[in-house]
This record gives sequence, structure tokens and C-alpha cells, in this order.
Amino acid sequence: MPRENNFLLGYGDRLTKPVTIGSGGGIKDPPYDFATARHRVKHMLARTNEMFSQLPAQACPRDQAVAKLTLHPRYISKSDFPKRLLDSVGLRSVGSRPQIVKPERWGIAKHAEMALTEELFVAGSRNAFQNWGRSIDRWTGRDPGNRQIAQIEKLEPYSANDKLRSVPGRSTESMFEVVLHNAGVPDYMLGAFAQYARHMGAHPIMERKRHVRGLTFIPVRALPSAAGHLAQFSFVRVARGMPVMRPIPNILRVTSAPFRFPDKDVIAPDDVRVSIFDGGLPDTPDIGRWTDYHEPIGIGSAHSDFCDHGLAVTGVLLFGPLDEMLPQPLCKIRHVRVLDNNTGSDLEYIDVLDRIIAHINDGYEFINISVGPDISIADDEITAWTAEIDSRLSGGRIFATAAAGNDGERDRTGGLDRIQPPSDGVNVVCVGASDSQVNSWSRAAYSCRGPGRSPGLVKPDGVSFGGSQRQPFKILGRNGTICDAQGTSLASPYALRSAVLVRTQLGNQISALAIRALMVHRANRHDNECNEVGWGRFEVDPNLLITCDDREALVIYEEQLPIGQELRVFVPMPREPLRGLVTITATLVIAPDVDPAFPGAYTRSGLEVFFRPHSGKHRLYEDGTISKNPVTAPFFSDVNLYGASESTLREEACKWETCRKHSRTFQARSLHEPYFDISYHQRREGHPTEDDRPIRYAFVISVECEKIPDLYNRVVRSYANILVPLRPRLRIPVTLQP
Repeated sequence: MPRENNFLLGYGDRLTKPVTIGSGGGIKDPPYDFATARHRVKHMLARTNEMFSQLPAQACPRDQAVAKLTLHPRYISKSDFPKRLLDSVGLRSVGSRPQIVKPERWGIAKHAEMALTEELFVAGSRNAFQNWGRSIDRWTGRDPGNRQIAQIEKLEPYSANDKLRSVPGRSTESMFEVVLHNAGVPDYMLGAFAQYARHMGAHPIMERKRHVRGLTFIPVRALPSAAGHLAQFSFVRVARGMPVMRPIPNILRVTSAPFRFPDKDVIAPDDVRVSIFDGGLPDTPDIGRWTDYHEPIGIGSAHSDFCDHGLAVTGVLLFGPLDEMLPQPLCKIRHVRVLDNNTGSDLEYIDVLDRIIAHINDGYEFINISVGPDISIADDEITAWTAEIDSRLSGGRIFATAAAGNDGERDRTGGLDRIQPPSDGVNVVCVGASDSQVNSWSRAAYSCRGPGRSPGLVKPDGVSFGGSQRQPFKILGRNGTICDAQGTSLASPYALRSAVLVRTQLGNQISALAIRALMVHRANRHDNECNEVGWGRFEVDPNLLITCDDREALVIYEEQLPIGQELRVFVPMPREPLRGLVTITATLVIAPDVDPAFPGAYTRSGLEVFFRPHSGKHRLYEDGTISKNPVTAPFFSDVNLYGASESTLREEACKWETCRKHSRTFQARSLHEPYFDISYHQRREGHPTEDDRPIRYAFVISVECEKIPDLYNRVVRSYANILVPLRPRLRIPVTLQP
């Protein structure tokens, strides 16, 4: 059977079943005995209360203050969250951020010198902190809440200087973005901040404030010299200069090659719904036959440069890289103009985001965002752009691509070359740029690098061709020209085009979440590093996206994960024995809800995955009993995730990642009815929750065996009437350029 008819195999959920697997962990030996921990925390409280007493009353609404409580690196799992301790002293956690620390003690023999941990922001009345300090001498280790003080590595005030970021260097009035913790805080706190800011000579623009689950973002006009005073307000998390929008990439040159539009409608049926958020479209060339143009209410006049950018991005999705003969357009595109001639003003960062948010859930399954703030991501803070967009993409119903940014040649030591919002979202496909379409390729020099933050460590998710000096991306230009350009703004819609190719051919046989898993699964890193290209370069060949090689079988699994049980996922193995080496590649994706106030515990859902390669091999214990379940073999792990050492990742970091992929090669004789066990975990704001909610997953598993030239056929025969080939409703001809 030739490859073009070896279609992907669907309905993998028929090879799954819920199971119950016993689990449990032992009690940890604390790094500090109770007496030592009590002594340490007592002195920390004394210093903290002394600093709190110096704060002006106006900075502490209803006498509330916020301290930083740094957890020991061995106590940052959700089950170790010190809720009993906080409840007993009248404090609450309003946020957190990751922090690298060097503990005074570890309590274990083998450990790293430094490790990543969680720094909690804990709020309460100044009187509650004082009472804790006065009573701690009387504490005993019999109370479980009291014993949690051994988990504290550090306790200190959250100082104003620690809250300042990117303060403008000029002496004139500037626009700031002030971020407040609002978890469990009544409305009076916002009024208190507005009054305090005005008292400091600042002008908070409260009508433009935005609440995003635990955080409130407020634009404030103030002198840079007043920033430190603003940051003294107890519930301020961060105060920074208001970000601006990225500059629009320049077109390199206009080529003289003429072109003609095809006299055809789009290939994709009407059920393929695609939307682009960008700079608008010029009057010429007229592409209205293949686009629906929308301007949000209240937007200003269009800017010609932004329209050129919008035309280029839209043209990439319609036609791909151009030559003299334009192919039939792929799909009807809704273009929402979000930039105007006021872009560049103080509030552009907010205005553009508002326009995207107003239309992101308009019923379009595929969206592209090639605009965004001109800032690199930080490990300890989530921007309003990422928080707003990521939360609306949870559930995986929308396949969203976002450009990684074009600052890849900026200072690496300062992190200025890292990806830019909103591409750092865990529910967003961050797309960087490759420098060529040929087999010999690498990251384009301008394309922003990873890593992302954890969770969301593997960023960019992948790369697509974005053009370079040696091989420009040929785009649609104004007045019927073909222009040479480069940028991740072009790579992003080109990657989305691949996803739309899958939907166009397969229809609704697989979900948007499964298409994302398939895209990652088919991405090829070649010899490039993960922080350069993520999972690799996305496949653009429409045939290779939906078919298998003769020596390969690829199965797509998708359904809801069971709550309170594990899901057993069987690997598709033919009945006939295999020979030689067998490579199993697996890609697992979820689209969870998020907690922007807790960057280190950002995802509310996580997965533990155990691979059991041989169903007949069990562990024999010293007492003569055998294990209930077959032995496991490493597959998904923290080291496999990013090639990092365990000391540079959070404990159990892999569990909370939303996208994982790995390949491993086995001797055929070591495999017998192999399967994965998936355990679903949930948390809220970093601690356990009883409000369990279901979540959908997409799992792609492929099996390859070089010595079995008809492996695909064998798997199809072995699972007849169980696995179903996903036959395309239409085929798209390959029009790849050399």
C-alpha cells in the first residue's frame, strides 16, 4: 500500500480503559528540626514586623500587609502547601513566583547546591503577623500546622524596591502598569490604592483597570521618581513602565515578478473557521473574495504600514510563500484589524489587547496573533496579554498561533532574546522562524529563543519558515507586487496554515487539540537545540501530515481523563511479533485553566505518565511478593523534557507541563503489550483542590520498526473495527517550493 493511502488511525480511545493504581509517598525528614525551625522563623518575624511598623497607614488598607514566604525546595508540591500553617496564624496566600535559593540545610544527603522553589506572597493584618511573632515561643510540634514551619526557608517583607521593573529613565511624567494582588481582597482595596496613588501625585486610570484571576492591572500616570512610593502600597505586586507594541518588521525589497490571482474560491469548506488579528488590509490588491474584514467599534483610522503587515500575514495563510503562479487560496479568513494610527500612544498596549479579547471567542477555531508587546518574558511575572489570552484558550477548542518575536539577536545574558508575550502562554502555539525551507536549516538569527517559564518550558513550540537574507519569504505586497520579507510574523501564520491543512482534509474527525498534538508530533528538530527551535520545524506537506510511512503506525487518542482513576493507554502493536529495533514516539497535550498570580504553579491541571513496556514483567520484592503492576521504564521525564538537570527544574516540574513529547527505541523482544498509565492531577493557586473538573487530552503515539516493511498494514489488520483510518474528505496538492 503506497504511503498516500496509509492514513492516520483514529479512535485510539478504544484502546484505553480507566484503572486504579495505588500510590503514596513516605514522610519527609524535614531540613530543620522543630526547635530550629521555630527559632529561625521567630527572628524572621521580628525583622518583618519591624519593617511593617514603618509603613504608612495609607499603604496598608485596613492594616493589611504582604510578606514573602519562601518555601524550602523540598516542599513545593501541591500536597506540601502550608495551608494549615497560614490558616492557624490568620494569613492567606495571594500569589507566588518562582525563586532560586541556596537553603541553609537540606535534610538529605544528596542534593544540589541551589534549587528552584516557590516564593509565596502571604497577606494578613499587621496585627496577625505580630500575634504570630508573640505566640511562636509557645508552639509545640504536636500540631500539624505548627510543624509546617520546618518548610519555611525565608520570611521577609515584600519591599518596594523588589517590586520595581523597567522604570523609565526620564524625569518627565510616564505611563506605568501597576499590578495588584486581588485574591480574596474586597473592593475597598482598589479604592484605597487609587486614593494612595493620588496622594503620591500619581494619576491612576481606574476606568481602564482589568481583573485577571487574582491580579488587577492598572495604568498609572506618574513621575518616575514616584514609582518607589507607589510600590510601597502593600498589595502592589509589580510596578513597571507601560510596555509598548513591537515595531512592525520592514519589508526587505519589492521584486519585479508579476503575478495573477487565481480565479477560484477557497479550497476549505465553510466549516473551517480562521481568524487573524493584525494591522488591517489595504484597498489594493483586493483579496475580499477570500477574506471577511472586520473593524472593532471605536478603533481609529488605519495606518498604511500596519495594513501592509496585515496583508502579508493574511497572504501567507491564504497562499503560503509566493511565486509567479499563486495557488488556490486555502481558506476563508476573517481579518480583525487591531492596530490603528494611534498605535504608539501610552495606552496602545491595553487598546490592542482589548480589541483581541473582544473577538477571540467569536467562534473561530483557528486564530493567529502576529502582534504583541515589545518585551521579553520573565520567569516570575505573567503579563496582562498572556493572562487574558491564555485563560480564554483553556479547554483546547481553539488552535492559536502567536509569533515568538524578532529580538533573537539581542543580549542573551540579560534574557532580552527570549520569546515575547503572548507566545509564552501554555495554551498558545509559540512559533519561531527557520531560515530556510530546505533540509539544511536552523533558527533564523532574528527569531526569539526559549526557554519559556515552567510550566510552559519548551518554547518556542516549534518553528516554520520565516525568511532570511539568503532565502527571503516572498509575500503579498501592496498594488499587486511580490515582496521579500522575513520575520516570525510570517512564520506564525505559515504554521497555522499547516494546522488548517489538517482540518481542511480531515474535517471534524479530530479536534483542534489533537491537531496541535499532531503538529508537535510531526515536528522535526534535526540537529538544533530545544531552546532554539522547541519541538522542531513544523511539517508543511499536506500529505505527510495525514499519512504514515509503510513502516510506521500512528494512532490519535482523545477523550476526557477520568477523575479519581488513572487512564491506561495501550500502544498499538500488531499481533505478529516484531523484529529488531522498535521506536515508540508519544506526544501528549492538554489545555488547562491557569492561575496568573502564581507563575510557578501556573497550570491548574497536570499529568503523571508511567510507561510499562512489558506487561509480563513485575518487580519481585524481598519478602517474595510481586508488584501489582508491571515495572515501569523511563519515558517522559524532567531531563527528557528539556535536557536540564533536576536541580534547575522545580520538583515534579514535568507533571505540570501541558505538552510533552519523547521518542525511545527498544529491542522488540523487550516489548509485550506495552502501555502508558496517565494520572490526572489538579490544583488551585498552588495547593490541592476538591473542586475536581474533567479535562480533555490529545495523545499521539507512533510505532516504527525498520525491519517490518508492512507494519502499518499489520496494525490495521490487528485492530480492524477498532482503529479507523482517518480518510480525508478532500486532498490538497503539494505545492512546496525548493
